Amino acid sequence: MPKDEELIGATPEDGKISISRDVIATIAGLAATEVAGVAPPKGGTMPRGEAVRRLVEVELSEDRVKLGLKVGVVYGHAVQEVAQKLQAKIKAAVEKMTALSVDEVNVEVVRVVFPEEGRQREKQP
Repeated sequence: MPKDEELIGATPEDGKISISRDVIATIAGLAATEVAGVAPPKGGTMPRGEAVRRLVEVELSEDRVKLGLKVGVVYGHAVQEVAQKLQAKIKAAVEKMTALSVDEVNVEVVRVVFPEEGRQREKQP
């Protein structure tokens, strides 16, 4: 089995099921976009679709997952509250969609994003 995939169920009769790290990262990233106050770590707007997976690091061992992501928080939102909501949302989404146990969701807040930044970037061609 390739290193970037995780076996989640195997019996001789049923065969095997594996999930790539990219799929897990995409699920986690999309869940992160649903939390109010989250911004990308380098500014701009949150990536859409599968591009959001680049924000997430995935570590697999047996049927357990550890996730890490770096984010910005929009000014005016409570940093601790946003981080805790991210942890809960991501853990729930990954466990529900993959049947893998999520041991950790490590959130590193690396910047504060001011609302003016988003508006200025939208005006640029």
